Amino acid sequence: MTDSATTPQVELDGGTFAFTLPDHWTKWILFVLGGLLFIFGFVMSADPEFGGPVPAVSAIGCLLMLAACPTELAVKLAKIRAQMRPAAVKMRSDAGGVELESFWNSATVERPTRDGRDWVFPAPPEDDWHLDSRYAADADKELIPEHPNRVGTPRPPQFSNYGIFSVLAFLLLLWQASLLDWGRRPMEACLGCDVSTTTSGPHLAFYLIGISVIWLGVSVFMWKRALAMQDTPTSNIRSMAVGTLELVGQVRPWVEHPPTVAVDGDASKSVDDLSAWYWKYEIYRCRTVHYTDREGKRRTPEECDWETIRSDSGATPFILHDGTGGVFISPDSFSRSEFGSHLVRWECRHDTRLRGLFTNLMFQGDVRRHRWTLWGLKLGDPCYLLGTAQSRKDAALEEEGVDRTVQNALLEVVGEDAPGFKARLERGTELTALSGVRSQIEYLIIPTLALVTSILTLSA
Repeated sequence: MTDSATTPQVELDGGTFAFTLPDHWTKWILFVLGGLLFIFGFVMSADPEFGGPVPAVSAIGCLLMLAACPTELAVKLAKIRAQMRPAAVKMRSDAGGVELESFWNSATVERPTRDGRDWVFPAPPEDDWHLDSRYAADADKELIPEHPNRVGTPRPPQFSNYGIFSVLAFLLLLWQASLLDWGRRPMEACLGCDVSTTTSGPHLAFYLIGISVIWLGVSVFMWKRALAMQDTPTSNIRSMAVGTLELVGQVRPWVEHPPTVAVDGDASKSVDDLSAWYWKYEIYRCRTVHYTDREGKRRTPEECDWETIRSDSGATPFILHDGTGGVFISPDSFSRSEFGSHLVRWECRHDTRLRGLFTNLMFQGDVRRHRWTLWGLKLGDPCYLLGTAQSRKDAALEEEGVDRTVQNALLEVVGEDAPGFKARLERGTELTALSGVRSQIEYLIIPTLALVTSILTLSA
């Protein structure tokens, strides 16, 4: 284990302002596309050939640039991970990507090349797990380097890319609505609209109000989640007490080792060492839609999307260990879980032979592709949880042969809620779980101002 002397000090206070750029080539493509749309919206506004101003196009560009930029903390953690665990990062990058398994049906296996929920600092290796005394402290009896009681709790910057691009997008939508004069002039300014139609002003205001309400609702939910993680003190497992608590540690095996998971019953899609998992099977189906447009013309476009056919989940009890001790976890008792990016995804083209034709008839559409996606929490992974600690039953302790002198061995953690407390199990540590959070200004104040402004437009 990395000791405290070699654990770098991370600046976790984001300060007042932070601006980040995309951290991957795919995100750079999205960012550049968003920038082009942002500029194009103004070019369209300046050129009468396009039929008038359309700042809504620029608003879409802002949203794309917003989605392409990571948070400041996510960028910091990625750099530290590359410095502290270069071999592990390179190994994942080399093993990740898309691998062609069969040319004939374009069957592929895809694994992410990066994992934002993985360890940032080196974790205790499997050789140091002392499974014969799984509840006892590690050899050095110190907390793992990534524990919040060693590195602290991160605070996001008060204003960031999110605030800039979200405010710009809303102002551009507001400008678009004002250009339509709230229905007091025909919608010639709307590119592609029927100039013979008009829209009443209040309807446009209601659209903005609806967007603002949804924005504020989602932000409040995310703010409450982040607040619970930031304000709940993290307990050391060695000194944990009965009741609601927050724990961070490493997933280690209990007496019962996790069985092999065969996704959708297929032995070729098997994964080992999963303490908690979830998979789903989807098909890519296309249908021809028939409708008549406003001009009376018959339209038959093709609509395609992924549809979930079946899914399954499961879990095996495990030991959560933070270096000072281990505790028994019942993962199947948690109704809320987050595993981060998927572990592996299998995809193939649809079989167009007799069996494939039968499948098309059964699913009422043209099935093009199939994919199976697996998420999970593996042995050795970091784990963050909000749960309730309670005493284990005597029968379970006797059956396992637990040393009753180790206090934390007499407890178990389950996913029970309490007033103002929502139990949750996540893959990752508090650092990685909070890597995407925003400030209170960006979560609450900006959406609230947008909602108030939208309401005021009703009287415009």
